[in-house]
Amino acid sequence: MQSPWSRSFPLSRRGVLKGVAAAGAAAAFAGAPCSKAFAADPTRVSFVGWEGYDSGFHVGSFLADNNAALDTTYINTSEDMTTKLRSGGLGTVDLTTYNHMYAPLMGEAGLLTALDTKRLGNFDKLLPQFKKMASSEADGTSYGVPFTFSSCAMLYNPKTVPEAPTSWKDFMKPQYKGKVALFSDMLTNILVWAPVATGIKDPTQMTKVELDETIKMLIALKKDHVRAMPASLGDGAELLTRGEADIIMGWEPMVSWCKAKNVEVRIAKPVEGTWAFVDTFNIAKNAPNLGLDYKFVDQAIAIEAQTAFGNSNLLGVVNADAVKGLSDEVKALYDFDNLDAYFQHARIYPRLFAMESDGKHVTYDEVIDAYERFLKA
Repeated sequence: MQSPWSRSFPLSRRGVLKGVAAAGAAAAFAGAPCSKAFAADPTRVSFVGWEGYDSGFHVGSFLADNNAALDTTYINTSEDMTTKLRSGGLGTVDLTTYNHMYAPLMGEAGLLTALDTKRLGNFDKLLPQFKKMASSEADGTSYGVPFTFSSCAMLYNPKTVPEAPTSWKDFMKPQYKGKVALFSDMLTNILVWAPVATGIKDPTQMTKVELDETIKMLIALKKDHVRAMPASLGDGAELLTRGEADIIMGWEPMVSWCKAKNVEVRIAKPVEGTWAFVDTFNIAKNAPNLGLDYKFVDQAIAIEAQTAFGNSNLLGVVNADAVKGLSDEVKALYDFDNLDAYFQHARIYPRLFAMESDGKHVTYDEVIDAYERFLKA
C-alpha cells in the first residue's frame, strides 16, 4: 500500500476554479438522471478513495446490519477524487478520503459537505489531537474526519550509517554522495526542505525569497548528492534493501517492508523535524445517501475497524481505544506512548498554501511553478 502524499498531484487554483464551474454544469445537466438511478437502490454507497481505506466497512457485519453495498473506485492520485467530483460526481459519489490539507479547500470549492460531528457516535473516542483538528478546519467548519496518519520519516541503514543522522543536511555530507534518495512528490519535498533551507516554522506561509531558497537547496541536492528520486515508496524500499541508498526520505511502514527482506532500517530524528499527513474521510457535496454516509464515516473510525486497518497497513490510527489492539510493531512506529512528541517532530500543517495572494506569502500556483524549475534543473 502506498502513501497518499507520495502520489499526490499538484492541483492549481486554476484547476480548483475550473472544477467548481464544471461541477455546477454537471449538476445542472446530469442531476436528475443520477437521482433516479440511486433512488432505485438507495443502499448502494459510492466510495472514491485510496485502496485499502474502505477495509473497515468489511469488518464484522456492518454492511449487512445496514443493508448496504459498497461501490468502490480506487484512485492513483488525489486529483482523481477532484476530477470525479467535478465531472458529474456530485449527486452520485458518497465518500472520499482527502488529505487533511486538501479538505478545507475542497469544502470551500463546493465539493464536500460540511460535517456535523455530533452525528458520529465514535467522534468522542478520537485521540485529542485529531478531535481538535476536525473541529478547527476552515474557520470552525469540518470537511473531513481524521482517519489515519503517518509521516515522511528519515530512514537509514545502520550498517552503512553507524551513527544516526541528526539533520536533513546530512544528505549533503561527502561520505553519502550518491547514496541518498529524495521522493518526487512536490508537497513532501517542499514541506520537508523549506524548514531546512530557511528555518521557517510553517512552510505553507513562505515568502517568495524563502521559496527560492528552498528550490535552490533542492536543486543542489538533486545535482550533487541524490542517487534517485523513486516514484513510489516500494521503489524507495528497494533502494535500501539492495544497498543502493544509505539514507532516504521515507515512510514508517518501510521499516517493516525492509525487515521482511532481512534488511534493518531505522528511523532518524532530524533536528529540523518533518511533516505528518493525516488522511480524512469526507462526504461529497449532494451525496445521495447522506444519512447512511454518516454511518459509514462513523464505522471508519470505530474501534474494530481502526484496529484492523492499522495492523494490516502498518499505519497510525485515530481512535484512542483502538491503540490497545495494535501490534507492538505498529505502536512503536508511531510512538503512541508519547504521541505529542511524535507530532512535535512530525508537524501537522492545517491547510495548503493560499490560493489567492495576500501580497506577502507565496500561493500554491507559485509553489507549483517553482517546483517545475526544480524538476527541470
